[in-house]
Amino acid sequence: MKGVDRPGDGHRDASTIVAPATAPGRGALAIVRLGGPETRAILSSCFRPSHSGPLRAREARLGEVVDRSGRLLDQAVVVFWEGPASCTGEDLAEVTVHGSPPVVRELVATLVAAGARRAYPGEFTLRAVRHGKLDLTRAEAIRDLVDAATVEQAHVAARQLRGEVAQEIGGLAARLLDLLADVEAGLDFSEDEDLGPSGIEIASRCREIVAEIGQILEASELGRRIREGARVVLTGPPNAGKSALFNRLVGSDRVIVTPEPGTTRDTIEETVVLEGLPVVLVDGAGVREAENAAERAGVERARAAARLADLVRDVYPLHRTERPQPDDDPRRLPVGTHAALPRPAPPIPGSCVVSSVTGEGLDSLRAEIARRLDAPGDRPIESVALATDRHREAAARAGQILERLARRVEEGLPAALAAVDLRQAVASMREILGEVSPDDLLGRIFSRFCIGQ
Repeated sequence: MKGVDRPGDGHRDASTIVAPATAPGRGALAIVRLGGPETRAILSSCFRPSHSGPLRAREARLGEVVDRSGRLLDQAVVVFWEGPASCTGEDLAEVTVHGSPPVVRELVATLVAAGARRAYPGEFTLRAVRHGKLDLTRAEAIRDLVDAATVEQAHVAARQLRGEVAQEIGGLAARLLDLLADVEAGLDFSEDEDLGPSGIEIASRCREIVAEIGQILEASELGRRIREGARVVLTGPPNAGKSALFNRLVGSDRVIVTPEPGTTRDTIEETVVLEGLPVVLVDGAGVREAENAAERAGVERARAAARLADLVRDVYPLHRTERPQPDDDPRRLPVGTHAALPRPAPPIPGSCVVSSVTGEGLDSLRAEIARRLDAPGDRPIESVALATDRHREAAARAGQILERLARRVEEGLPAALAAVDLRQAVASMREILGEVSPDDLLGRIFSRFCIGQ
């Protein structure tokens, strides 16, 4: 469950919270999480351990849970962690019961009646960030790992959860802080001009970091495609075979195919996985002079989708004489369809030749799409990848600030003003880690988490 509203000041309250930690529905087992300062007291109101004695940290205790009226609800196993030595930094308990939805609902209601509050989406993870147990990049990785639909998405999220992004970005931020300290030391002892770094040194150190940010952003393009899916748009004239090809690649009759031109009016999307890379296939209206307002809107949507695509497949029928002009744009891939029919002319150089009827060329087309999109296949991503727009935008902003600063100090910018730019660059890098993130940003990020996460 996602997108639940939460009060702006709820991020910092000290209430004890409760939520199911397992997905809704029937199963062998279900887990309910309880966390906060009153965890022990609230849990004791409904948990009856099988042997006496207080709950000890990290010990699994078998017992029974009772409902609000004191009746036996289920057998349970409780594991308790005492803060700050827990994953959230607060007292935390996980209650494992049988996976009956009514049992889970009643257990949560019983804990709420005893004084707990229902958790907001991602609130357990947010409390871990607040207490310094996780930085924001690792918290976001938990969400991405839970949401992963492919093994490659899980690999990228797991590396981020391990702390690779935090280590890389934290190291760059530390180097910027060292440069800022050197500049400010020179300001403190301004009568000795030799104490602070020269403009040439400041520019050199800035550009070293800019180059490393650029390398990270370049590697991050594949990370973005793995996380979000690369967009591949089929474009071409009506009746070129786009929709039939779309259906063959998707593996179902997703789009209506008829001999009548202009059948497809809106863009239609489906996701497939090619060599570990999620690919969002987009089929749209055939591009031509539209005959009515509806078709005109469809053609414009198809053109807009092509402008935003990672790869555009220019589909053309081999049995017709009209062909698209060759294009050197690496985003464009010509695809000749109707390969089983006689051809009046050879295919455009570099074309993939396919038949949606016989299946000819489809495997080669899939392989070429994967190659063009740099799909990972069996090879691991070697570099740290910033998987989210937030990470990439903050890193790019820091790089732009530092590049501008390097030019300005070479032109004679005073050290005092250089310090201002360096602070802005440091703030951008620390924003990735969540060290300077405002509450409204945290609210937007954690609202996309699951309840109980």
